Amino acid sequence: YKMKSVKNFKKIFLVAFAVVCATLFLSCESTNVSSNEKELLSTFSKEWIENIFSKTEQLGYFFTTPELGQFNMIEGEFKKSGGYENSAFGFVFGYTANEEGMLSDYLRFEITTAGEYAAYACKGSTYIDLVEANDKNTAYMYPSSAIVGGYDSANKLKIEKASDTSYNLYINGTQVNTITVPEGFGNSDGVMAFFSVGKQNQEQFPDNPVRVTYRITDFQIAGEAK
Repeated sequence: YKMKSVKNFKKIFLVAFAVVCATLFLSCESTNVSSNEKELLSTFSKEWIENIFSKTEQLGYFFTTPELGQFNMIEGEFKKSGGYENSAFGFVFGYTANEEGMLSDYLRFEITTAGEYAAYACKGSTYIDLVEANDKNTAYMYPSSAIVGGYDSANKLKIEKASDTSYNLYINGTQVNTITVPEGFGNSDGVMAFFSVGKQNQEQFPDNPVRVTYRITDFQIAGEAK
């Protein structure tokens, strides 16, 4: 049983982080790499990778890693040490991308340092909450005791494909939901980690940049026997 926290009875439109699906990978050296480049899960490093965002032109967008590959299951560990506490991070998957790496539709599973999570589908200005259905074209954040809140706290997110149209979602080993993919979504088995940057009135750039580190801790490639 899940309840929206009191502060989140208000609608949370996640459009702010995804009006334009900017898909750049920023390493700790601030090197930009187009997200249509791919890192195969079978060879992807399990070392921590830091991502830093501090430029005003990055405000209000989310940024992804290169595609990590096609998956049946993926688990990643994330730590956020700076930036707006309600800006989310996690995995974007099941997307449709053009040749430039821009996403026209996608699924997201995310958490915040405030101890909340969300799972939803997005296509243009259409948002479908996959945790609790609503008719508001809105995706909400939900509190979860499975999340270790606060800055510098490590949290593991795991997505496990249960069927062609459903996924099991885990936070730190606890299954928090099974989501059903809406018709017209889930058009690939691709997956990327992502990191959101808040709006101008939410972030404190450049003095307090958004800092998120992550690493892939486990995976199963699509097509492999379970």
